[in-house]
Amino acid sequence: MTTRATDNLPFPIAARDGAKGRMRVAAVIATKGRPSATAWVVCLLARQTVPPDQVILSASSADDIGPYDANGLRVDELIGTAGSSVQRNRALDALAPDIDVVIFLDDDFAPEQHWIELCVQLFEGDPSLVGFSGRTLRDGANTQPLAWEEAVALVDGAQAEVLRRPPLRPCVELYGCNMACRAQAIADLRFDERLVLYGWLEDKDFSRRLAKRGAIVYCDYVLGVHLGLRGGRVSGRRFGYSQVVNAMYLCHKGVMSRKEATSNILRALSMNCVKSVRPEAHLDRRGRLIGNVIGIADLCVGAIRPERAERL
Repeated sequence: MTTRATDNLPFPIAARDGAKGRMRVAAVIATKGRPSATAWVVCLLARQTVPPDQVILSASSADDIGPYDANGLRVDELIGTAGSSVQRNRALDALAPDIDVVIFLDDDFAPEQHWIELCVQLFEGDPSLVGFSGRTLRDGANTQPLAWEEAVALVDGAQAEVLRRPPLRPCVELYGCNMACRAQAIADLRFDERLVLYGWLEDKDFSRRLAKRGAIVYCDYVLGVHLGLRGGRVSGRRFGYSQVVNAMYLCHKGVMSRKEATSNILRALSMNCVKSVRPEAHLDRRGRLIGNVIGIADLCVGAIRPERAERL
């Protein structure tokens, strides 16, 4: 177990008593190329009304993990091969033996401070529930990236939303930037490591396999913000290749229908083609389009190899 300290916390942590007799929770954070995010992520977990019993920072090198203050949390650092799937699997293999719930958060996700408390209530209240995702107030991955200060202000300003209790929405897949799973249900379940690097669609694959073991839902009062930070992401060409080949790979696995996989590919291709004319400053649309074309060419000759993205 490793902890690091810094005198410059993103914000103060309020003192709170640890809960006893409840389900025990591990928070898994796969991180790469964003060392400045570490202090924010750990502080946001430390200020939860119910703190996690274990935090796992799964990185590709020591440089991925910046300075932070653990604030009394157990924080384990793991270093190994890069890739969202393999990094998350490495964390699953390092879970403490008494963990009941595993939370997967992106390293640029800001959870509202009741996130874990509400998560525990959901799993304790419904033994058939095996997984859920909360509501993303803003998603910088689909728009402009957000700053940490802006994300924290958004979640802190959403207290009224937390008090509402709209019905849970049954679903067939979860959103990987913030999803929680019952540990017993995923004891032998792992992310597909053939989905390399950014692991495009790895959350869809994992959660659809999980859905065969029990109920999965969306919970609209468990809130957070996905910043969509660009540091640490793969090149446009690699990402574009994965957009095409990963979809067809999941089709061959039986996780997606051919119609759905084709729709995913055509949507990515058309979006990248149109926006390549006037690309966003923070996205390599032309690189993605080139990757799409390379992926389609591979599919035309029957080559479905998600791993090739690493070599582009």
